[in-house]
Amino acid sequence: MATNNNRVLSIDVECVATSYTHEDRSPCSVAIVDDQCQIIFSSLIKPKEKVVSDLYILTGLHIKDLEQAPSLEEVLNQIYPFFDSTTIIVGQSPKNDLKWLKLEKGVHYSVVIDLSDWFKSYNARYRSMSHHSLAHEAWTLLNIDLNATNGHLATQDAKAAMQLYIKYKDDEAGKQNACSRLLNTQPRITPARAHNYNYEGVCLAGYYKQMCRCNRPSLVND
Repeated sequence: MATNNNRVLSIDVECVATSYTHEDRSPCSVAIVDDQCQIIFSSLIKPKEKVVSDLYILTGLHIKDLEQAPSLEEVLNQIYPFFDSTTIIVGQSPKNDLKWLKLEKGVHYSVVIDLSDWFKSYNARYRSMSHHSLAHEAWTLLNIDLNATNGHLATQDAKAAMQLYIKYKDDEAGKQNACSRLLNTQPRITPARAHNYNYEGVCLAGYYKQMCRCNRPSLVND
């Protein structure tokens, strides 16, 4: 898909909670990885809003870690030069990442590759499409444990996303095999699941609507 004129970048944004639904989030860290799997940008972000939880089990960060971090506006000014209208963006369900980073199609990118769509498959048992987490994809397909440390570091997630893109971008048969492996491999217990999709009163079930108790729309694209 990429040509010599298309820069391919993976992005990942981690967030703290500003209220108690799975929609109430504010960016606290961001990472950008290029198609050589090199981290070309990484920064913490100081939230403007009041933070009700640092979501430590997901972010690996405490609120105090963000006190001296740059603002979102300062970070955006630093990252925008990496993007142009021809950039291809890779990510795992990156819709919210694009929104938080205020990246606009035709200005900052041309195409978005959503790995959750790449690897979704029909689950005959539940008669529905199954979407997988980046952690499950990375463990099953790359043998990388994104849950090995406290929290999902944006740098690790962005790098894993790029590794998956590189591995399968020109291998449709391999991608189909990967979908089968993901469907037939039991997911490991995630930090969210270990806390019953609720941490410090904050709903963590945005991608698992069966466990959502905040009554907000699912973040999964059916």
